[in-house]
Amino acid sequence: MEIPDRILIVGLGTSGVAAARFLSRLGKTIGIADEKSENELGAALASLEGTAYTGHFGPHREADFTAYPLIVLSPGVDTELPVVREARKAGVRVIGEMELASSFVKDPIIAITGTNGKTTTTSFIGEIFTKALGPCFVGGNIGNPLINYVTEGTRSPAVIVEVSSFQLETIESFRPSTALLLNITEDHLDRYRSYEEYKAAKYRIFDNQAGGDNAIVKEGLDVPMKGSPRIVTFSAAEEVKEGAFAKDGMLHVRLGGRESSFRRDISPLVGVHNTENILAALLAARIHGIDDATVENALRTFKGLPHRVEFVRTIRGVAFYNDSKATNVDATKRALEGFDRNVILIAGGRDKGGSYKAIREMGGRIKAIIVIGEAKDRIARELFDIIPTYGEGDMTSAVYTAFSQASAGDTVLLSPMCSSFDMFTSYKDRGNTFRRIVESL
Repeated sequence: MEIPDRILIVGLGTSGVAAARFLSRLGKTIGIADEKSENELGAALASLEGTAYTGHFGPHREADFTAYPLIVLSPGVDTELPVVREARKAGVRVIGEMELASSFVKDPIIAITGTNGKTTTTSFIGEIFTKALGPCFVGGNIGNPLINYVTEGTRSPAVIVEVSSFQLETIESFRPSTALLLNITEDHLDRYRSYEEYKAAKYRIFDNQAGGDNAIVKEGLDVPMKGSPRIVTFSAAEEVKEGAFAKDGMLHVRLGGRESSFRRDISPLVGVHNTENILAALLAARIHGIDDATVENALRTFKGLPHRVEFVRTIRGVAFYNDSKATNVDATKRALEGFDRNVILIAGGRDKGGSYKAIREMGGRIKAIIVIGEAKDRIARELFDIIPTYGEGDMTSAVYTAFSQASAGDTVLLSPMCSSFDMFTSYKDRGNTFRRIVESL
């Protein structure tokens, strides 16, 4: 990629800071734009000590955006901001950190996207590949920007990255040798104008693939392919001719005339959603030549990640689970599928625009719902007629109310269906708060 001498970085989150450091090392003139003030950006700016830049802080100004030939957007920045649209009209090239970084990566990229399960699948693939090949870079939307891999200058046998729809909006030439689409359900409708627009962003992960590349897709998803990768599918519900599937307690990988099988119960990960995540990862491993013994070892040892249907403790026979990462309805629905009945659900947060009515069909498993946050009234309106619903003002009250509604043998599940930013700094902060309260009961 030809990079001009002057670049504007928009958004000073983790990706923006990493991009600024990298471009500074290349000797580029950097501008940084962020709607927050310098005081609010104190920690981020402190991490850029020694990096020369021009700051454009506070309300965005069109003149700042049109003054640079290239803009690098952080994933959280809306590509349809008026100042970004005007910059494009003025001929400014607009890309994201993922696109910038990938143009410098020479090693095979395995990219994972989907509405749910991205981080678990990315981490599990990382575990398999590291066991087989030695230390591999695992990052992207998972919290370690891809640009860090480029900046470090090390080599990895494989580069494994989680990719969000926001990052895919700003790609041009990003081309993973293996791309995984785990699932698509309604999400981020506070950002996208329609579900179709959201799906189109996800599908972009395959746009630049060609012959010799691989596309791993959940069976039943009708994905429009611009290129010509080999397409293999996975399913937890039905047998597939070429790909991976679950049947009779076994996980089967059938590819290139060879079939391998693994017992499902050797993995500590529970639930149908995790079966799908595992099947997708097994396909990635087979495609890249990793042997069955290594795969089986990783299946036994990978215990999953915090905040994803994570068991906290049992008190007086009531089991508490932290699923704070469930920031959309489908994720909560998948979590509920792992419990037969008598779940007291804690939900709510910042609404993302989707309907909560899909939870109605799970009503037989839910004993009560405790709602919090900005979305609590809307969730209550959509569900209270079939599920007892209680509104609370904070997490402490929610946990205490949930415990008061529970009997021995019941489950209290934090699975919010919403983002965390109305009350917490992140889903991790929300989950950690829940755990602290439960531990104090």
